[in-house]
Amino acid sequence: MDILMGVGRAGLKTGGKPDILVVHLPKTCTASFLFTKNHFKSASILYSQSVFNGRVRAMVINSGNANCGVGKDGLLHAELMAKKVAERLEVDEDEVLVFSTGVIGKPMPIESILSAIDSACSLLEPLDLKRASEAISTTDSFPKYDFLKRDRLEVFGFAKGAGMIHPNMGTMLAFVFTNAEIGHNIIERLHRDVNERTFNSISVDGCQSTNDAFGLISLGLYRDDIQKVSDALEDVSISLAKKIVQDGEGATRVIKSVVKNASIQLKARLIAQAIATSNLVKTAIFGRDPNWGRIVASAGSTPFPIDQFRLKLYIGNHLVYDGKVHPRAVEGARKYLEESQEVEITLDLMEGKESWTYYASDLTYDYIRINAEYTT
Repeated sequence: MDILMGVGRAGLKTGGKPDILVVHLPKTCTASFLFTKNHFKSASILYSQSVFNGRVRAMVINSGNANCGVGKDGLLHAELMAKKVAERLEVDEDEVLVFSTGVIGKPMPIESILSAIDSACSLLEPLDLKRASEAISTTDSFPKYDFLKRDRLEVFGFAKGAGMIHPNMGTMLAFVFTNAEIGHNIIERLHRDVNERTFNSISVDGCQSTNDAFGLISLGLYRDDIQKVSDALEDVSISLAKKIVQDGEGATRVIKSVVKNASIQLKARLIAQAIATSNLVKTAIFGRDPNWGRIVASAGSTPFPIDQFRLKLYIGNHLVYDGKVHPRAVEGARKYLEESQEVEITLDLMEGKESWTYYASDLTYDYIRINAEYTT
């Protein structure tokens, strides 16, 4: 049973690029969706939240327009998009979810969108992860997708995202599928667990989107060990999440912030996030500057105390600080920063057994240029 897709052009993006994606599942599937916790939500998110009941048969995604901040018309337009898909694919309307991404505050040219949905539904073909990612992309510079197969188990997905990335649910738009059966009583918990270590542990610019959504869809073709399924889902999700960070608007480096040997997991997570999202750390990494002082300062900024005389800080494999600075290691770290596309910062708190990893992009001149010119 193939997942089918169709693309259409509604004129939402320049150059006549596809900006409508319809995904048609082979049957009604058990699913879990996480939506942005931003209180100023896209109308498409509000609509999908209102109809989603743990099952999905089809999705329609438009790019180039966020369908956000446009009043009650946005809700009507999301409903009309779902109705059009339901009619063309002959599926139940409440099993069609709607997602949008793009500029906030622009009215939706709904007639053009409905016409493009009509075209997409008339030209269905097997799901192509690369083309699906391209269709939903906005400022992305490359498509984001992955496929994993372990024995009979398959996990695959596609995503988009490059800016306004600091999720509090999932992130941007991401859709992950598995051929394994995951029951209603498990899928939501499993989804949240995977999400916390992947899409909820990345940042580009510290800005939470109005349109974020992350879907996990079980095709239910066979049963497998749930831990094996969970591991595969996390592997594909972290792959997609890292691609988003890599493609952060203007980014030149991926920052991997690792905090280990903390007393509790929450402490490890908040300190890893504080380091990865510090603008001072991000700009230092862009400048290839091993400014370890910025790192320990950000680590000390959370509500959790740290012991500055006990902890160890590594940039790559270079121990730059362990209660005192090591100048030769700092110089080694400088060379490491000049040569590495993924920069690993490890803070060993030397107090417990808990750890967390958080990914972010560096902060560059181009990020400012891209976002200063975004709506033009």
